[in-house]
Amino acid sequence: MTSHGRGGLRRGALALLAAAALAAPGAAFAGPTLALDAQARAAVPNDEMVVVLAAERDGPQVGPLNEAVLSQLNAAIAEAKAVEGVRARLGSVSTQPNFTREGRPQGWKVRGEVVLESTRIQALSQLGGRLGERLQLAGVQFRLSGERRQAEERRLVAEAAKAFRARAADAAAAFGFASYELKELTLRAGGTGPGPRPMMAARGGVAEAAAAPPLPSEGGDSDVVVAVSGSVELKP
Repeated sequence: MTSHGRGGLRRGALALLAAAALAAPGAAFAGPTLALDAQARAAVPNDEMVVVLAAERDGPQVGPLNEAVLSQLNAAIAEAKAVEGVRARLGSVSTQPNFTREGRPQGWKVRGEVVLESTRIQALSQLGGRLGERLQLAGVQFRLSGERRQAEERRLVAEAAKAFRARAADAAAAFGFASYELKELTLRAGGTGPGPRPMMAARGGVAEAAAAPPLPSEGGDSDVVVAVSGSVELKP
């Protein structure tokens, strides 16, 4: 090997040693990594109501039963759509055989549902009371509308971030470190609300048709939660 070749190798080795020396101090001061989580929570009044109404028919032939049930549900949907702010749609429709006590087939049962939704709770409560005179009330549920939930989640993001930073600062101080550096973050949103209120029997009848009371309109609250989890590197 020539002298020029050996000189080139020595210069390359010195450059690598210099780079290692520069990198070593930074690696020596790398602090431990700590996993943390924090959350912000709020109880928000529900602003949307959902009413499920059902129609049932029993008989020997499926065709006339389907026609009668769908006619009743379509009439309810048409009446509901005439009320401003109420959304109405056809729900599930099912056909099942009826049986005698001895287990022999005896005709059919057809059941169908219509679902009504609105943020105008009082209007839907009145409508549900009227329709409940001739349909079964299968359930009433209250929830947060999508717009209200998104607005609340946006507000809670700032609170959750503030809580996460405070926890990171407290943890750094508790372990004798001066500060921290964010490494990874995960943001999650969720929550819970009141479940549906089932109505097991049809309301109304000839004696009650003159005065149909509105449905319950007190919707309660839903919990909205925004959680932050991640890791921080503690700094001296």
